[in-house]
Amino acid sequence: MFKIDSTILTEKNTYVIAEGGLNHNGDINIAKKLIDSAKECGANAIKFQTYKTENFVRETNQYFDVFKNAELNFEQFEELKNYSKSIGLTFFSTPFDIESAEFLNQLEIPCFKIASSDLTNLPLITKIAKMQKPMIISSGLSTMNEINDAVNCCLFEGNNQIALLHCVANYPAQPNEVNMNVINTLKKTFDFPIGYSDNGESSLVDIVAVSMGANIIEKHFTLDKKMSGPDHGFSIDPNGLKSLISQIHEIDQMKGDGIKIPQFSEIKNRLTIRKSITAKRDLQQGEKIQEDDIAIKRPADGIEPKYITMILGKTINTNIKKDSPIFWSNIS
Repeated sequence: MFKIDSTILTEKNTYVIAEGGLNHNGDINIAKKLIDSAKECGANAIKFQTYKTENFVRETNQYFDVFKNAELNFEQFEELKNYSKSIGLTFFSTPFDIESAEFLNQLEIPCFKIASSDLTNLPLITKIAKMQKPMIISSGLSTMNEINDAVNCCLFEGNNQIALLHCVANYPAQPNEVNMNVINTLKKTFDFPIGYSDNGESSLVDIVAVSMGANIIEKHFTLDKKMSGPDHGFSIDPNGLKSLISQIHEIDQMKGDGIKIPQFSEIKNRLTIRKSITAKRDLQQGEKIQEDDIAIKRPADGIEPKYITMILGKTINTNIKKDSPIFWSNIS
C-alpha cells in the first residue's frame, strides 16, 4: 500500500502532482500563489525543489546562477509547508542534497521525490530510504538496470514504499521521445505504483499515460507561461491544469474495474436488443420443429439462439402463432 498523507494510491484514482519546481523564481509570495492555484485546480499535491546550490552544483557550472537565483531557504520552505497545510493541500519537495533531505524529514513532509538526476545518486537515495517515508522516484536518463539499483537500494534499507515515474529528462520533452510503452514495462517489472513525470508542453501525453494505467501524473506548473525563468515556457498554467485534471477524472471513471459484466444501463437492453428463437409460421401441437419453421428475431424473450440445435426435431406441445417466441415449456 502506497499512501501520501491520507490518500491511498489506487488504480481507480490518478494522483496529480502540480510540480511548482523553480517556478516561484525564488519569491515566496509567488510560491504561495502557486499553492493556492494548485488547490483551486484540484491537484492532490504541490511539489517544489529544496536545495542549497553550493551543495549540488559547482560554482563554475553554467547553471549555478540559475539555481542560486531561484533558491528558497529552509525557513521559507517551512512557511510554505504550513501554508499548504492551512488550505488542505499536500506539500512535499525534491531534495537535491543530503542536508536538504534531512531538513525536509524534520519538516515531516509526507513523502520524498527523487529527481531523475539523482537516480544514480545512491548515497542520497540510501539516506532518504532510511527515513522510512514513501519515495516517488523519477526515471529520466536511466536504464532498467539503474532503476533496479535504486529500487534495491531502498529495499535494502527496509523501505518498500516506492512509486516509480517514467520520465524523459529533456526540457521540454518531445512527444516523439516519450516512449509511453515504458509504463507497461515498469508495471510488468515492479509491483509498485507507476506514473509519469511530464517535462513537456502537451497535455495529450498525460492523458495517454493515464489511459495506459499511470497512477501518478506530475506536471510542471506555472502561474503564467510568459514569466521569466527556465521552466515556465513548457509548464502548464492554471486553466490548462484545471482542464487536464478534469479530463483525468473522466478517464479514471472510464477505466472501471475491469470485470466484464453488463453495465447497469445495459441490463434493460438485454431483452430488447438481443434475439430469441421465434416461430416462422403458425405451428401446431404435435409437430416436430424443423429448421424452416423457426427464425431468430428480437426481442430475446424466448429460447436463446445458441440452443437452436437442441430444439430441432423436438415435438411442440402447444399451438404457437407465427412471430411468437418459443419457450422451453412449448416443447418436449
